[in-house]
Amino acid sequence: MTTRRATADAGSIFKLLELGDYLLPYTIRAVCILGVADHLVEGPLTVAELAKRSQTHEATLRKSLEYLSTRDIFTLDGDLVDLTAMADLLRADHPYSARDIFLSPVACTRAMEGLDHSIRTGEPAFDVVHGISMWKYLAEHPEDGEAFDRVMSGVTGLELMAILRSCDWSRFGTIVDVGGGNGSFLASLLRRVKGAQGVLFDLPGVVSHAPEFLAAAGVDGRARIVAGSFLSDEIPPGGDAYVLKRILYSWTDEEVVGILSRVRAAMGPQSHLFVMEAGRQAEEDPVLARRMAMLMHTLTAGGARSLAQQENLLNQAGLRLERSISTPMFPIIEAVPA
Repeated sequence: MTTRRATADAGSIFKLLELGDYLLPYTIRAVCILGVADHLVEGPLTVAELAKRSQTHEATLRKSLEYLSTRDIFTLDGDLVDLTAMADLLRADHPYSARDIFLSPVACTRAMEGLDHSIRTGEPAFDVVHGISMWKYLAEHPEDGEAFDRVMSGVTGLELMAILRSCDWSRFGTIVDVGGGNGSFLASLLRRVKGAQGVLFDLPGVVSHAPEFLAAAGVDGRARIVAGSFLSDEIPPGGDAYVLKRILYSWTDEEVVGILSRVRAAMGPQSHLFVMEAGRQAEEDPVLARRMAMLMHTLTAGGARSLAQQENLLNQAGLRLERSISTPMFPIIEAVPA
């Protein structure tokens, strides 16, 4: 048996250390919590002034900014701090703000500690670390559940831009968002599709904050909220379009067929179903798809599926794949009753 000779490639060592730098996401998280980017909206500030406005420790803030600037997140020119394109996305008021994405519940990031068990057994790491499934945990810890909803809402702006450019939503009179969380996506969609009515369907605790999102978007008069579980309850009938956005990759094949079957039962002969989530399609960014597959397995033992796998599940639920639309965010699968 030949033993591979060990090599000492300095470049590979430094690259590995950079890729494994778990300090970076936590430093980004910290400046998001402290609202550092928000204080630079009107232009650059000195470190001292920025520390004063953000109520932070000046010397430690400087160290954080020096570190983040090595990754092109903020610039630090002498004593002057300014936003970069990436740092600008950390502003709370940015139309495509990524701030909430970095404020995921700590329980979700802690789940990564169980990845060795997950790789060994195939079980979700979250369950191993916390002794309970992610969905049950979020239901029992409302603050974390709300934080998770905000993470999901954090990419809504980018998703919406991709979705509106890819499909003509004006042809649908009623849009039902199944598992639509706090309603931020449906609210944004209805604000742009002026003639449509909307129905938000999700668990009672999840939709409890939906009225404020719908009202803020000025669409509360065109949307109604129905509480229930897509795993067991009847899904509101009468929709022209049904949306499952980032839902199915969290569940097993058997559970997915059940969800799709309940959607099919609610659909009329002319209804359309739109499945929007990272998949494993040839035209999709393989890095994004593989990252999402690993993340979802860590949290729920779910994962991204190929188009053929998704089509098979649709067929089992009495649905027919009509087309798959490539977008910069994720592929959109459009299905109709078989």
